[in-house]
Amino acid sequence: MQRIVITGATGGLGVALASLLDSQQNELVLVARDEIALGALNESLGARHQTFVADLASSIDLDRLIEQLSKQKIDVLINNAGLNEFGEFGDLSPVMIEQMFQVNVIAPMKLTRALLPNLLRDKATVLNIGSVFGYIGFPFYATYSATKFALRGFTEALYREYKDQGLNVLFVAPRAIATSMNDARTESMNKELGNMADSPEAVASQIVQALQQGLTRKVIGFPEKLFARINGLLPNIVDKALLKQVAAMRRFAKK
Repeated sequence: MQRIVITGATGGLGVALASLLDSQQNELVLVARDEIALGALNESLGARHQTFVADLASSIDLDRLIEQLSKQKIDVLINNAGLNEFGEFGDLSPVMIEQMFQVNVIAPMKLTRALLPNLLRDKATVLNIGSVFGYIGFPFYATYSATKFALRGFTEALYREYKDQGLNVLFVAPRAIATSMNDARTESMNKELGNMADSPEAVASQIVQALQQGLTRKVIGFPEKLFARINGLLPNIVDKALLKQVAAMRRFAKK
């Protein structure tokens, strides 16, 4: 049995991860900003796990979470909490840009750094939930893509820096997931463009498999996995493919 911390536990993927890891008899520390949803999740799992209410956009909440977690052994830290916003970059408020970087990048980095002595001592695993948009800069997701690129860079560097000290670090990049994070505009756009979305349960299963296999990085979904590789080698090809879809995307972004 492992003690596993899951941030963003009440989101679609967070719930699926919590349910699957609970079924494997792990001890969970569930972190989310919605106290009612967090309590309901824990009740659904038999009320046997720790819960901690924290908004990771708040430095005060983050410090309280760090203080709590630093007192206990942690086998796996899953940085799953995330914010997303679909729309033209010029329409995105400066406040939302800051919040997305705070939740998607700064909070995972601060949390990992604060817990690093314990994580190294216990040969633990840091699992950062990214996105295929952390490999492909996607139109109308400029800030979200930037945060996921940053998280991927952090994960890769951390792995290379601490692998020889026994720290396992994993970056998992799902494609679109059918959760409430995607609003009606996004769902309509994905349907028109033929973009696929996976169920949270299917993604959670692949994430846990990657964790158990000790992988370093994993992209979930095809052809997205192929596009990510092409974008790294021949980005002009992906430029041309996406530029053909920008007009259609803009229609939905402006609704």
